Amino acid sequence: MAWIRHRAWLAAAALGVLPCVASAADPDPRLAVAAERIQHGSPAEAVELLEAVVQENPDDPDAHLLLGSALSLIPSRERASEALLRALELRPKHAQSHATAGMAFARLAERDVAAMVFKRAISLDPELGDAHLNLALILAGQGDYDGAAKHMAEALELETDVSDRARLRFLNGQLMVALERVEDAVGEFERSLELDSGSGEVYLALGMAQKTLLRDDDAFPAFQKAVELAPQNPEAHYQLGLELQRRGDAGAAADRFLEANRLRPSDQPVVYNLARALHQAGRLEESKRYRGELELMIQAADKARENELVTARLHGEAVRSEQDGDYAAAISKYREVLEFEPLNPVARRNLALALCRVERWDEGISELRAILRDNPDDADTARALTIALDRSPGESSGSP
Repeated sequence: MAWIRHRAWLAAAALGVLPCVASAADPDPRLAVAAERIQHGSPAEAVELLEAVVQENPDDPDAHLLLGSALSLIPSRERASEALLRALELRPKHAQSHATAGMAFARLAERDVAAMVFKRAISLDPELGDAHLNLALILAGQGDYDGAAKHMAEALELETDVSDRARLRFLNGQLMVALERVEDAVGEFERSLELDSGSGEVYLALGMAQKTLLRDDDAFPAFQKAVELAPQNPEAHYQLGLELQRRGDAGAAADRFLEANRLRPSDQPVVYNLARALHQAGRLEESKRYRGELELMIQAADKARENELVTARLHGEAVRSEQDGDYAAAISKYREVLEFEPLNPVARRNLALALCRVERWDEGISELRAILRDNPDDADTARALTIALDRSPGESSGSP
C-alpha cells in the first residue's frame, strides 16, 4: 500500500546508527576522537585521522571499521567497502563488527551485501537485536516480507526498552499490512500505542488498517488523534476529511481538506474532495475556485499522457546513442525528455551519468545530488552518486 514506506524505514535506520568501536586492550585514543567527529557530522575529518591510524596500524580492525563507516557517510563507495571488508577479515568472528559494517553497507545502498553481513552477525550472536531489526528492514525493502517478519519478531523478543519496543510494534504492524494480515496489523498498532500513546504516525496507520477492514467507526477516532498529534501530516488531515465527509459534516471536512491542500498542494484527490465538500457546505465561490484548479490539473495530466509516447521515443533514442558512444547526442535527447518531464528521475539520472562519462563531473554530480534531494530513497541514484564521487578526478565530498 502507498502509505507504507519500506525504503524510508531503511534510510532512517541506516543513517541513525553511529559506528560502534569494539573494545580492545589498549585502543588508539584517536579512534574515540574519530568516532566523536563522525557523531558530530564531520566524517571527512574523521577519515583524515583514521587514514593515519590505519597507515601506522594496518592490522587494527577497529580503525578499518570506523574508516569504512566514515567513508560510507561521505559517501565513497569503493574505499568504504575496502575498509569494511578488511575490518571483517581481521575480526571474522566478532558479531558487533559485522552489525556495524552492515549499517555502512546499507548507507551505500549495497543492500544484498548488507543483508549477508547482518546474517553473519546474527549467526555469530543470535541475540543481537539491532542486527535482526536492520536485516528485517532490508528484507522488507526487497519485498521479502515473510523473512522480514521473522527477524522483526526476533528483534521484538530481544528488545527491552519501552520506546524502542513501541517503534518495533509499529514497524511490525506495517509488515503485517504488507502481508495482508490486516487484523494482526491492528493488534500491533494498538500494542505500540499502549507503549507510547504520543505517535500520530501510529494512529494514522491504525486508522488506515481499520478502514481497510471497513471499521469506519473505529478508524474515525484514530484519524482525529493522528491530526491532533501530527498536525503537519497532510495524509492525516485528508483521511479525517474523508471520514467527516462520509458522516455528512461537509464544513468540517472542507477545513481538513484545506489543510491537507496547504501541506500537500496539487494533489488531485485532495482538490477534488475539497471542491466537493465546499460545494456541499454552501461555500460555492470557494468550490468554483478549486474546481478550476482541478480542471487545470486534469488538463496537465492529460497533456503528460499525450507526451508519454514522445518521451518514450526520445528516451529510447538517447539510450541507443549512448550505447553507440555518441554521448553528445544522448545528452541532447535526455534534455529533450526533460523538457516534457522535468522531474523524470530515470532521465535525470541517465543525463547525469552521460555528463560524467564525458568528464563533466561537476554537472553530473550536481544533478545526481539534486535527484537525491527530491527522491531521498532512490537507491539507484545513491549508488550512481557514490561511484561518480569515487571516479571523479577531484572527488567531491559531503552528503547529497
